[in-house]
Formats: sequence, C-alpha cells, structure tokens
Amino acid sequence: MPSIARRAVTTLLLVSALLAGCSDDPPDYRIDGDVCDLIAENQVQARIPEPPKKTSDPANGQCELVYANGSVTLLFFAEVFPDAAAATIKFDQFKTADGTVEELDDLGEDAYLRRWHDDSKPWSPQDLTVYKFVVRDGALVLSYHYSGFVTEPAGWPATEQEMRGMLRGDVEKIMKELAGDG
Repeated sequence: MPSIARRAVTTLLLVSALLAGCSDDPPDYRIDGDVCDLIAENQVQARIPEPPKKTSDPANGQCELVYANGSVTLLFFAEVFPDAAAATIKFDQFKTADGTVEELDDLGEDAYLRRWHDDSKPWSPQDLTVYKFVVRDGALVLSYHYSGFVTEPAGWPATEQEMRGMLRGDVEKIMKELAGDG
C-alpha cells in the first residue's frame, strides 16, 4: 500500500506542476514607442492603396488613421495600466460611454463589440458602418474603432461577418504583438 500512496502523491505533484505551467493568466503586455506602429499594417490599408493621414499621440496611447479622403477612419487606443483593477476602471468607462454592446467571451478577459449600421437594409461595405472592439486582458486595455464607408467595394468583405472578422483579426494581431508573440 505505501507504494500506491507514493505513486498517487507523485502523480498529484506532476499534475500540479503541469497545471502551473499552463496558466490562463494574461501575458505581460508592453507598449514600446508609438501605438500607430501597431496598426501601420492593417486590413484597411491592405484594401486602400493611398497611405493614410496619421495623427498620433504616443503619450496617451492614441492613434488616428484617416484613409481615402476621410471615407474610412481607424482610431486606436492602447494602454498597459499598473494593474488589472486600474484597467478594469478604464474598460468600464469605455463600456458605459458606448451604451449597447455585444459581449465577446473569447477575446481577452473582458471584451465587447460596439456596432452601428442601418439594419433596415442588407449590409454593404459602401454603407456607413461603425465597429468598435474594446478588450481588457490583465492590465491591458485597447480600443480599435473602424468607421466609414468604401467608395470602391472591390476587394472588401461581402458580408458583415467577414468585415467583423477582418477587423477582429487586426485586434488579435495587435494583442500578440503587445504580448511579444508578434
């Protein structure tokens, strides 16, 4: 019997060690330099050949890119707070200001999508649309906001789901870069 007890204890120790190595804790995000650099290559830029007009405020973690004479705008905010509690306060401020949102349970620890479109007709990239992804993961808060309409629909997503997926892909890529995985 002592050898069975010893094996059980050994097994529990091994399982504990494995679980400790598979933590769900968010990574230690870092922002180095201008946040505009994080969105310099994005899905909008891949579809609009002209470079955007850039307004950057690195001290406040903000960037604005305006494309095609103002038809499309990307606004980006990212900040790593001293702790998760401070990040939660900022995230909640965004959420309160955004009103009706769609909760996203598979992007960071807390995330939502604020979407605006005239749903009385089918979605089209030529219609004015707003998508705002806001994510909190540990001490990181980021907001990725697309607004606009496209004048040349060729090469743009044909469905709203594809458009949302395209923008979400940018958010996921940015998060990987901030975690040092990019």
